Amino acid sequence: MSDVRRSETLTGSLEVAFPEFRTPPAEPLGLLSAWLKTATEQGVREPRALALATADARGRTSSRILAVNQVTDRGIVFITHAGSQKGRELAANPWASGVLYWRETSQQITVAGPVRQLPRAAAEELWAARAVFTHPMSSVSLQSEPLRDLDHLAEIRARALQLGEPPRALPCPDTFVAFVLEPDAVEFWANGTDRLHERLRYDRTDSGWDTTRLQP
Repeated sequence: MSDVRRSETLTGSLEVAFPEFRTPPAEPLGLLSAWLKTATEQGVREPRALALATADARGRTSSRILAVNQVTDRGIVFITHAGSQKGRELAANPWASGVLYWRETSQQITVAGPVRQLPRAAAEELWAARAVFTHPMSSVSLQSEPLRDLDHLAEIRARALQLGEPPRALPCPDTFVAFVLEPDAVEFWANGTDRLHERLRYDRTDSGWDTTRLQP
């Protein structure tokens, strides 16, 4: 008979080291960076894959997976096109929440807070840091706009292939934007035996951060 007290994990390790649960750092972004670094070292697949939820002006939510480009002292930086669904929704309702979930180590981080568009120079710097092979499609595709038909998709592909020869860095499109999610709340969650999960929550205040340990 299986041990029903054990949660599923790919590594076989239920209780990852989480000393900060007992001695929380003063702020969460350094801990978030440390968890990302450790997840990468432990072989977590796509540790920077963030499930980001946004909402339109009527409060109707949408979500998608995107890559975290940077974690700075301001928050979580990501890129997109201004005309994408998330770009349009953030223009109308500049607030988002997100989850980083790592099945391999049975950990997750949730974040929520206002989202600010970064200056054009930041978007251009992040564009330049992208692999050159991503430039053509990001230049020709109007992300999230409707396709006329399947031939239209073939046209976009042909234009991207033509633009990508010879392989080279392309100019940053005007629609390419960078955002930073400046969290008002962050929760670190680590799995445990007998479902005694360790949960550490940070809430932003006028003077810094409050920390709270939450029941499983």
